[in-house]
Amino acid sequence: PGSGDLFYLRRPAGATTFSDAIRVNSEPGTAIATGTVRGGQIALGRGGWVHVAWNAARPIAKQTPMWYARLAPGAAAFEPQRAIGEHTRHLDGGGSVAADARGRVYVVWHAAGLKDGETDRRIYVARSADDGRSFRSEEAFAPDGGLCGCCQLETLADNDGRLQILYRSAGANVHRDAMWMTVGPRGALPPVRLQEWNLPACPMTTFAMTVTPAGLLAAWETQHQIQIATLDAARRTFSTVSAPAGTGIRKHPSLAVNKAGERLIAWTEGTAWARGGVVAWELQDGKGVTLASAANAGAVPVWGLVSAIARPDGSFIIVH
Repeated sequence: PGSGDLFYLRRPAGATTFSDAIRVNSEPGTAIATGTVRGGQIALGRGGWVHVAWNAARPIAKQTPMWYARLAPGAAAFEPQRAIGEHTRHLDGGGSVAADARGRVYVVWHAAGLKDGETDRRIYVARSADDGRSFRSEEAFAPDGGLCGCCQLETLADNDGRLQILYRSAGANVHRDAMWMTVGPRGALPPVRLQEWNLPACPMTTFAMTVTPAGLLAAWETQHQIQIATLDAARRTFSTVSAPAGTGIRKHPSLAVNKAGERLIAWTEGTAWARGGVVAWELQDGKGVTLASAANAGAVPVWGLVSAIARPDGSFIIVH
C-alpha cells in the first residue's frame, strides 16, 4: 500500500464483464493507498478522455509530486505520468481531478503555504484547456483556517465552467469544519461553511459530490456519521444537512444519482487505520425519502473505499 500501482478497466453498458486492466502509472510503485485518503482519482472528460491523478508514494527532490496521466479515447495505454505543479511541499491528504465536456481539466491538491502547519495550508489548482495536454502553472487559494492535513478534498467541474471544491478546514488546529469553495474564471469566491466539527486532531476523512436535478449533492463525515446536503451553486446556498438512519463508525461516502433522480449513498463502517470494515448504503428518492437500505453489505479491505455507480437502466452498482 505504500508503493503500489494503479490500474484502469471499464465495463460498457450492457456488458457483464470488465475489460483487461491497464496500468495507469508508467513508473512502477509510485502510487499510495496507505491512509485511504491518498489513492487515485479519476474523471471522464471531453470525447472520452480519461484523466487520473494521485499522490506520489515517495518524495522527489524533497517534494512529493502530484502525479497525472491520461488515456486517449480508444487507446490501449496511458500516456507517461507527469508531475503537476511546483507547490507540493507537505503534500499529504488526497488530491483530486475534475474534467468537463469542453476540454477543461483540473488537478487539485492541498499542501504547505508560506509557513508550515495546517492553518497555513493552501489549495492549489492546475488548469488545462486542451484535455490535459498542457497545464498552466497552479493557482494558490488560502482559505481562512487552512486545511486539515490528512483529509481528502473533492472536486467537480460543473456545467457553467466553475470548479466546485469540498474540503475540511483546520482553524486554530481544532475547527475541522466541512467547507465548500467555488473557483470561477476570475478566482475563488469566499468559502461556505457546511457544518462545524471541533476536533483537536485530523480525522482523515473524504468527501463526495455529484450532480442531481435539484443541484449538487454533497456528502461528508462528521463525528462518525455521514452527512448529506444539496448545494445550490448559483445562489451559493445549501439545504438542511441530513444523515442516513442508524449509527456506527461511518466514513468515506460515495454518491450516485440515476436518471429518475434517485440517489444512492454508500459508505464504509468500522474502517480505521490499518483496519478494514464493511459496506453500508441507503437509497433515497429525489426528495431524500429513504426507499431502501442495508448494513454489513460486503467487505471493505484495509485502506479500501466504496464507489457507488448509477447504471443506464436506473439500477446501481457498489464497488468495494
